[in-house]
Amino acid sequence: MLISERGAAAEGEELFFLAGPSYEPTESERLVYLGTAQSTDYVLAIVDSQEHADLGIEKWFTLREAFTILPTLQAELLVEAQAITNWMRSERYCPKCGSEVQSSNSGWGQTCVQNAHELFPRTDPAIIASVIDSEDRLLLGSNANFKSKMYSVLAGFVEAGESLESAVHREIFEESGVLVGDVAYRGSQPWPLPRSLMLGFAAEALSEELVPDGAEIKDLRWFTRAELREDLESGTIDIPRGVSIAHALIRSWYGEPLPEALSK
Repeated sequence: MLISERGAAAEGEELFFLAGPSYEPTESERLVYLGTAQSTDYVLAIVDSQEHADLGIEKWFTLREAFTILPTLQAELLVEAQAITNWMRSERYCPKCGSEVQSSNSGWGQTCVQNAHELFPRTDPAIIASVIDSEDRLLLGSNANFKSKMYSVLAGFVEAGESLESAVHREIFEESGVLVGDVAYRGSQPWPLPRSLMLGFAAEALSEELVPDGAEIKDLRWFTRAELREDLESGTIDIPRGVSIAHALIRSWYGEPLPEALSK
């Protein structure tokens, strides 16, 4: 598969792949071995989109665009590929001496050309939580970076020296003004924007008054299941879809597949 500064190469609604023997990388391109699935070896080529106009690539997917429509295996490959691409593009020099680094370990490491210091990808932990009040309502918010009708569960980065549970308490209060009590771990998902690992929780709300932070969160609402269904079917709001952990947390509370808009 190919990733450029424009995203991942796409063909229709799926990723664009080339058979290995038919592809010869240029000197500036990096190759990364992604692994084997269903008896097929997958290799990532980090490329410049302008150098590949002759391949007939229809478009380039961003991760946000692709994540809701790709088959599961392709979505997992794209997340892995985007994470390693982001790291290679940002860690181009040795932190000890400032010299350039070169790829090693099949693309999963980089080594300083001067002192052989090894660099490996880093991951930043972030929490994401479904907050449920005493009336079994779910808290959803509209982020300033979302499309106008998008609502989702709240999330934020874990700070230095902070436990995951403490991060849930702090982030939910900072973004919504809601105090939470017990939190329970629900699962995780890599999210390379730029290099996060999303750790999902369900949290018990101890208060209900909503106070958006006014910067990151522009609107907050408590939803009953009937209210969420009505707003989704009418197209008033939308929620994260596909295999995202945000969708999984919302669906877990909802109890069944989430409705789509009745007309699009």
